Amino acid sequence: MRRRTLVLPILALTLLLAGGLAAYAAAQSPETTPARPGAVYAATNDPTGNEIRVFNRRSDGQLAPAGDFQTGGLGSGNFEQSANSVVLGNRGGESSPINFTGSERFLFTTNTNSDSVSVFRVEPNGLELVDVEEGGQLDRPISVTVSNGVVYALNSDRPQCASQNASITGFTLDQDGGLTPIPGSTRPLAGNGPPFSGCTQVSFNKAGDVLAVTEKNADVISTYRVGSDGLASQPIRNETPGIGPFGFTFSQTDRLLTSENNGQAEGQGAASSFKIEKDATLTAVSGNVRNTQTDTCWVVVTDNGKYAYATNAMSNNISSYRVRPDSTMTLLDPIAGRADELPRPVAIAEDMTLSENSRYLYARNARDGDIFAFEVQPDGTLVEIQSLPGALPPGGAIGVAGY
Repeated sequence: MRRRTLVLPILALTLLLAGGLAAYAAAQSPETTPARPGAVYAATNDPTGNEIRVFNRRSDGQLAPAGDFQTGGLGSGNFEQSANSVVLGNRGGESSPINFTGSERFLFTTNTNSDSVSVFRVEPNGLELVDVEEGGQLDRPISVTVSNGVVYALNSDRPQCASQNASITGFTLDQDGGLTPIPGSTRPLAGNGPPFSGCTQVSFNKAGDVLAVTEKNADVISTYRVGSDGLASQPIRNETPGIGPFGFTFSQTDRLLTSENNGQAEGQGAASSFKIEKDATLTAVSGNVRNTQTDTCWVVVTDNGKYAYATNAMSNNISSYRVRPDSTMTLLDPIAGRADELPRPVAIAEDMTLSENSRYLYARNARDGDIFAFEVQPDGTLVEIQSLPGALPPGGAIGVAGY
């Protein structure tokens, strides 16, 4: 009897814990958790005065314009073929838990024509500009990333990174959002030199100890080890299975997922995934998984790591991929969401962002400045819920970030 009375409470406790863990897992699922209100941000890239355009997001995913905020710098007014020119983060990183009520959330953006990076504090009613950093060796910055109190910018040197002198340069980020150049942090890219880098994006991995840069013209991904002092190593050259790596993201398991536009060849758009080795080299997991669309460029992955979405600029649409825990990728739907009703011979579908818990996806239209909103379904399909015609300046707007 004594042993029986001991087992029953343990069994009951086990069942209670199992039920609690199941409930907790369900509560964390993007499919079941109600979305809190948030915001979406994009840069106008105006050469007479760059601004961040803010859109408030309701809990149902709908967006409403909420004002423009000057960056204190100048945009280029041109389509820069870049990714991550606008990012959200805090001193922990782009993907670390963010304090929704405090002053730790910041928005970073590049000012290409004034060689600067702006930092905003995200406030309940908009943005507060806290720093415009022109120091270091900034030179036509087109992409920016943050992790562990360190910020790196990607310097294109020339329009669309048609340069032999593209580089990255680093800064420390203080608690108030101020940037300070890290002496000696500027590093070249592995793909510099003919046919020129074609660099598009810089990002930290989830751990914050590796930087990556995609170089579409050189067919290279440069990686760098980053020390506790914020200094990056010399570039490590990683060849890609396909051609033209463009935008990329990191999964929750810290695998790198990237697009490959395969020279904009018709129907040859693709995506690849990589494991990051201890020495910061990349090992392909899924190589050049085709989606039958054209000019695959920007990539995002859901918080649960199950689904990735890639925009196909010349096909004017979005493809979806299923992502396994080891980051093996398989094509889910070649046309999961269309960013323009009529196919046209210019780049349309561009940068994307996901909301908190990945309930909603937002894609920019490069030519007309439209924003398209989709609800992400539990099976990875996309349902369009809103379009905002002319939400951004046509042709030149860059970057998008949201929560």
